[in-house]
Amino acid sequence: MKAVIWDLDNTIVDTEDLHRHAWQTITRQHGVEYSDEAFRAGYGRNNAEILRELLPDPTPAMIATISVQKETAFRALVQPGAVVLLPGVADWLDAIRRQGKWQLVGSSGPMANIVTTIEALGIADYFLAMLSGATLPRGKPHPDLFLRCADAARMPPQECLVIEDSIHGVEAAHRAGMVCIAVGPLAQSERLQPFLAARGPSCVAIDSLAALDPVHFMQQWPLA
Repeated sequence: MKAVIWDLDNTIVDTEDLHRHAWQTITRQHGVEYSDEAFRAGYGRNNAEILRELLPDPTPAMIATISVQKETAFRALVQPGAVVLLPGVADWLDAIRRQGKWQLVGSSGPMANIVTTIEALGIADYFLAMLSGATLPRGKPHPDLFLRCADAARMPPQECLVIEDSIHGVEAAHRAGMVCIAVGPLAQSERLQPFLAARGPSCVAIDSLAALDPVHFMQQWPLA
């Protein structure tokens, strides 16, 4: 394994409540209710895909406007001290850097969000690159973003590890031919089981990175 691609929201840092609050605040201003259940079901996808399903006959201009409003509202909530690394993340970042492997961020969020969050956490120097899927024609679960991350690291997909918290991200890793760690509540989700069955040792589920030793994992876990 030569490169590690990190999702950001709820993989490196818990921002779910911030995103939910920003989404629901802005959609209410446009007369649309975005329920907690719908939010969780769409988490990990890019804004355009979410809004095309949420709004009746949205125009591209409307999608662009609401996306900007939502992300501006989100960034206003992201402040140093208001966001913290999830358990185990600091140890993983350090261990992967000590092993001389590239680390990248591959997030569906816009680049301004990625930069704001990474700077608030003070971890920018761990990453070779940060890539956004917000403007790609196809977001997660399509593999395009992760394949671009592999290109940025100049690594073949089968030598890349993806760390993800959403079913859309896990499916994107699966389609990209990359090994994957599914973390957080997703690890206990029935929606994840088909990917675990299909990928065998190339996809593992864990409640928290704190429960998985990064050095042993990177040395011993077989590639896809």
